[in-house]
Amino acid sequence: MNRFRLLALFPFILGSLAGCTVATQGTLLPDGFAVRELSKADAGAPIAASGNGRLAAISKGTLLMIGSDGVARELAQGAATALCFSPGGEKLAAALPAQGHTFLRLFDRQGRPFAEATIPETITSMTWRSESQLLAAALGVGNVEAGCELTSLLYLWDGLTPPVATTLSRVTVPPAEAKRLEHDLLRTLSLDISPYGDEIAYGSLKTRPNFAPYQSIAVRRLEDGAEREVGKTSVGSGGPLYTPDGESLLVGDDHALTRRLSIPDGREIYAWPAPGDYPAISPSGAFTFLDGRVYENGRTLFSFPTRSRGAFLPDGSGLAVSYDGKLYLVSGLKDQAPGPRANLEQLLRLRRLRSLGLISEQEYRRQKAGL
Repeated sequence: MNRFRLLALFPFILGSLAGCTVATQGTLLPDGFAVRELSKADAGAPIAASGNGRLAAISKGTLLMIGSDGVARELAQGAATALCFSPGGEKLAAALPAQGHTFLRLFDRQGRPFAEATIPETITSMTWRSESQLLAAALGVGNVEAGCELTSLLYLWDGLTPPVATTLSRVTVPPAEAKRLEHDLLRTLSLDISPYGDEIAYGSLKTRPNFAPYQSIAVRRLEDGAEREVGKTSVGSGGPLYTPDGESLLVGDDHALTRRLSIPDGREIYAWPAPGDYPAISPSGAFTFLDGRVYENGRTLFSFPTRSRGAFLPDGSGLAVSYDGKLYLVSGLKDQAPGPRANLEQLLRLRRLRSLGLISEQEYRRQKAGL
């Protein structure tokens, strides 16, 4: 019996290289998988998935919390720029833009708001360090005589006291370049946290005389702010995302490749033939979602429309996909979330020593293997 059966998921739009040809077709879904529509969701808007089966999405400019049964609850008005559930799924963070600032709001598992902070800049991405600490990347855009000044900031918030800001970078973009990159500026700042909570990876815009701007990918220790650049990519690309082992990053490239880069040397380990506009990675790292394609260990498993956005369920059981105004849930993934890491304190000590250059990569891996 053929392992694959034909299932018409929903319209599958493929564009030619010139972006002019549109074709509609079905896609092959492996046996054991199923897909169903859960709710409405605005095209291109962020989505988020929690470990207890709830999803968050935007529909007609309204923030929704959606249960696994498809029942949606309206939480707030506003098209959020970022959504993120806490590790335990008990809290939802939403970045709600307003005139000249952003409301950073926390909701409990029933969807009731319980904390709010005002951020003067635009929040571009968020991640939780723990159940009680939220990290938010925010981009300030100002006009100066020499062009457009971009200030990248990292906010740390516990939901109780005012958020604490740290400046990550500041760059001035010449007027001509600022106009050319106008639609990509907010995508130049992105953020993810390592599975161990000790460091972040972030992308930020860099300029250089006589050359086009690029997006720098850096790793920064939260303890002391020490950081190093591990890669470069085109402006407005997706990522970075940590792999579940914390030893490499998924970095998109608007010019057609998504790369997996090792930490700390930035060596390319693997590349997928997809730009990785809004990449997602499963809890074990075995599955990736890149521009509508679901890969299993590098092999295409099945495909969705190119402009889809996806979020893997933290328990590894499925994948939420938003496309063309609807939110779908694909079940049957059977991924496995990694269990608690043994000898965590010793591993964190080794990672710190490596970051500070006090042990070599070879020595780090040798000692890590013995934990």
